[in-house]
Amino acid sequence: MGKMVVSTSKLTLVAFGAALLLFAGCKALKVEKANMVSEGDWLTEGDSGERRHATGEVLDPPLEEVWAYNAGAGFGPGSPLLLGEAVIVGTRKGEVHAINFETGKRMGIEGFGDVVEGTPVIQNGIIFIPVGWGRQALYAYDLGRGETRWKLKGVPIETGLLALDEAFIAVDAEAWVRKYNADDGAVVWEQPLGERVTIHTTPVLARNNIVVADDRGRVVALDPSEGTAQWGQDLGSPVYTSIAADEASLYVPTTRGRFFALDATQGRVLWKVELPDTTVRFSAPAVDGSLVVVGASDGSLRAFDKATGDQQWIFHNDAALTATPLLTPNTVYAGSMRRSVFAIDRATGEKKWEQQLRGRVKSAFAARDGYLVVLAEPRYVFLFKSASAADVVSP
Repeated sequence: MGKMVVSTSKLTLVAFGAALLLFAGCKALKVEKANMVSEGDWLTEGDSGERRHATGEVLDPPLEEVWAYNAGAGFGPGSPLLLGEAVIVGTRKGEVHAINFETGKRMGIEGFGDVVEGTPVIQNGIIFIPVGWGRQALYAYDLGRGETRWKLKGVPIETGLLALDEAFIAVDAEAWVRKYNADDGAVVWEQPLGERVTIHTTPVLARNNIVVADDRGRVVALDPSEGTAQWGQDLGSPVYTSIAADEASLYVPTTRGRFFALDATQGRVLWKVELPDTTVRFSAPAVDGSLVVVGASDGSLRAFDKATGDQQWIFHNDAALTATPLLTPNTVYAGSMRRSVFAIDRATGEKKWEQQLRGRVKSAFAARDGYLVVLAEPRYVFLFKSASAADVVSP
């Protein structure tokens, strides 16, 4: 038999046709009415500049899976964003996806560099995107128009951004803190935090200061107007996960079995927890009016009285809890490295519900209208509906 010969031109046409089919299913990243923000929208990591990871809305189990979306890559430790009818997530493939809240279908997708590790922030319909690897370090993207407004080259930014009035704060991989003008990306001020230090934590807002922590255990508060240091505190334990704040205090997890509450005005230690096992790493905490709740690598979720540091309860499971928990009026939600999401009774610490997923839960949650958004490695976004949710999502 003779050999089958396929011409190069025909192969090219086939490849071109396949590419057309691929891109035909993709839409530009665009959100209708992107400037119209509702009370339930999550426009920044943890739903606030304090990174509280808490909601006043009732979100009680059991939960029912509504949809699952394949984002094609994993996620950073921060939470998804919610804007109108869109769930917005960045991936370690450098893409930002907009997913329809009600249907779970893709609304749009856009590529930004190679890695989006830190959580973007949304202001006035513009999403500001930190890039952890690639030619650009920052993008400002108009969600209403579906186009890039500006982009900046620089040192990669691996942590989330902090929104201020008409500006935002970013910390790069060389531990420089910068304030950027949101309109054009101009640097308002910059402040180095030291040589041979690394920042793994998203900056937080506390008592009108910007607070950052480094991998040597130093916590620093900066004035948002000029970037000058207001106070510093050396905890002696590396900080690798983000901190949380409330009206008066900061809650700082470390990698050596130690967890601190600091006075937000002066940085002094108010109370601390020291575990016998110094290899335990605490996750980023969640805080509300009475509790601070934090997971850890020993598989335990602990709730502390935020004023005194007294332990209220402890929940154990057989896998590390690296994801930031979510606090609700009656329930605490936590995710594990064994592909589970839990609902824990906030008063007693008892498990009320558990769901196995198609991946490990390493990222923070987002919630609205009785719905819970969960990110699971290696690539899935889930929407769950609680018993208290309406039948139809109405952003």
